[in-house]
Amino acid sequence: MSHSRIALVVLFFTALLVPATPAQAASTVLCTGYTSCTDKGYSHSGYSTHQGTSYWNMYTGTNCTNYIAYRLITTNGLPNKRPAPGVGNARDWGTAMASVTDSTPTVGAIAWWGRTGNHVAYIERVVSADEIWVSESNWSGAFDWRKITRSGGGWPDGIIHFTSPTLANSTKPSVVGTPKVGTEVKASVGAWSPVPSSYAYQWMVDGTPIGGATAKTFTPTSSLLGKALTVQVTAAHAGFPTVRVASDPVAVAPGTLTITTRPTLSGTARVGSRLTTTTGAFSRKDVSLSYQWFSGAEPIPGATATSYVARSVDVDRPLTAQVTAARAGYTSTTAGTDASARVLAGTLTRRSDPSVSGTPRVGSRLTANPGTWSPAATTTFQWYADGRAIDGATDQTFVPTHRQRGATLHVRVVARRPGYTASSATSGSTPALSAGRIAVQSSPTLTGTPTLGSVLTIDPGAFTPPSASARYQWLRDGKPVPGATGRRRTVSPNDLGHRLSATVTYKATGYSPRATTTAASKKIRTAPKISVKAQSSGGGTVAFTVAVSAARIAPPGGSISVRYASGRSRTVKVTRGRASFSLSGQPLGAQTYRITYRGSSAIASGFKDKTVTVR
Repeated sequence: MSHSRIALVVLFFTALLVPATPAQAASTVLCTGYTSCTDKGYSHSGYSTHQGTSYWNMYTGTNCTNYIAYRLITTNGLPNKRPAPGVGNARDWGTAMASVTDSTPTVGAIAWWGRTGNHVAYIERVVSADEIWVSESNWSGAFDWRKITRSGGGWPDGIIHFTSPTLANSTKPSVVGTPKVGTEVKASVGAWSPVPSSYAYQWMVDGTPIGGATAKTFTPTSSLLGKALTVQVTAAHAGFPTVRVASDPVAVAPGTLTITTRPTLSGTARVGSRLTTTTGAFSRKDVSLSYQWFSGAEPIPGATATSYVARSVDVDRPLTAQVTAARAGYTSTTAGTDASARVLAGTLTRRSDPSVSGTPRVGSRLTANPGTWSPAATTTFQWYADGRAIDGATDQTFVPTHRQRGATLHVRVVARRPGYTASSATSGSTPALSAGRIAVQSSPTLTGTPTLGSVLTIDPGAFTPPSASARYQWLRDGKPVPGATGRRRTVSPNDLGHRLSATVTYKATGYSPRATTTAASKKIRTAPKISVKAQSSGGGTVAFTVAVSAARIAPPGGSISVRYASGRSRTVKVTRGRASFSLSGQPLGAQTYRITYRGSSAIASGFKDKTVTVR
């Protein structure tokens, strides 16, 4: 332990060993001991269960400094930390806290004996400038309350004002009961520490005091309807400043009207008949009345008079009327009549017969015209083939399938309207359904390159119905190729020099077959193989020998063109795949010649460049 700590402990020990001085004894003891004081109404503020705890580093138990530190922390709200270094030995407190020490006693201040003793006590009550009541805990003694008078001796050497005590509100006041016009409510004071000695009340509306409303109870009037009602409680306690706390606002609700006589209905519940309600009677006569008719449990829009004519929408429902009484400041009250008998249904009238439009053919959409009905009605449909209902055919339109081919069709229409008896009618029959027509939305095409050895494929296009099958026949120059019925074909030597196409035939049950032919391909040709030999024998003359051939093709005929210096050209005939010719007057040196074969019916065009050194 440090020297300073040892010195401080010695000072505390010395302070706590000092017995009560004659000045302290010159007073009146009001009670002694925790239990005795509590029984007589003198509080120890809970110190009896906390005396074993050190406050401000004071010695625990019954001693004056630990008790006063406890009270300043728990009652006055100071932190558990000494406010100054000298606040240790009781005789030094007034000197250490000279800036807040005077001779004026107040509740919550500390009575200090530093020149005439070594003691501090808590001022609980200030009777006058010359009389105070204190509570204290004495070293090697007991807890007590004393009354001290200036004339009786033992008056404190000073009064230390650490901080003033306050009345603490832990639970706000509240309005007990539901504020309603004409209904009494009362104030709950909430919870306080310490418990105030008295309370005062002020009732307020929207934050403004209500004149004369200062009792614990209050009855709202109609002028306060919907406004925010609060009660402000003023708490008072001897030696404490008064504290005002207001409750949370509560809206004033309307008062209550009661029914004395229920309204009644008269009239017949039938479409077109008028029913009437009486007004009934209520607890106040000065009320305004309004009306609402109901069809079953549903309010009828616009039906707000004392009478109502039943409509078709009310068929099969009972009718009732409600009478609502209203008065300023009160909750509206509604009284209902007994229900009428169920309203009798109306009858739908057919103005024109149903009919069927469209072409009676497999796959062709037919449409039902429901006819006209009075009043307007919703309609449902059922299609029939040769007098038998078609499963699932309940839409206004119907597309016949192969199952109905050759049958006659008609449609049955059922008209319905809420509150009316359902009615039905049947259209006339169509002629017997003919075979359907397959529709081709996009024509078939050939894909692939039309050259020898390549594969061509038939794209069948888009068609309806999707269930239709497609069959194929390849054509060469518009004529069927025997056995060529697959969707794909490899171009053969037999196709060279010809155009290929294909016929697609679509078939579906209940439909007439349909055939469509693709556009023809270009002529099938194969690529040529060109070889060139050239020789210059001098004098600017060049001799050429050209050979043209193609796989699986006999030596072709045709012609070649030769392009040479200055853009000049010459055409030479090809016989059995060969051509020989000479060019004279050619420039000397290296010269390049382009030999182009112009093609035949089976061989495509092609070219070959040849470079010759002309001498």
